[in-house]
Amino acid sequence: AVREKNGLPFENSIDPDDFMAWTLDTWKIAPESAKRVGHPAPFPAELPRRCIELFTYVGDTVLDPFMGAGQTAIAAMRTGRHYVGMELDPEYVALAERRVEEARNAG
Repeated sequence: AVREKNGLPFENSIDPDDFMAWTLDTWKIAPESAKRVGHPAPFPAELPRRCIELFTYVGDTVLDPFMGAGQTAIAAMRTGRHYVGMELDPEYVALAERRVEEARNAG
């Protein structure tokens, strides 16, 4: 839905049925495999995607101060948001960069 705020258009990418389901109940999301992702504490892409769609608009910027494997950046990109990610561990920086690039190339 596109709406206007202070004369500027903004767009929410969540449909009303998902909004109701996501705000009135607990979320049942399948876990992610640490072995598959290559990070010891991965979470499924569905988790940041829902949070991003609930609390931001298309074109907003999402900040992930603990980027890890890049799951939040990928979810932001796939939902039409910009992202900024920070990660201290060089190994996980490389992992996140690779995964984000793969997601970008996959469309």
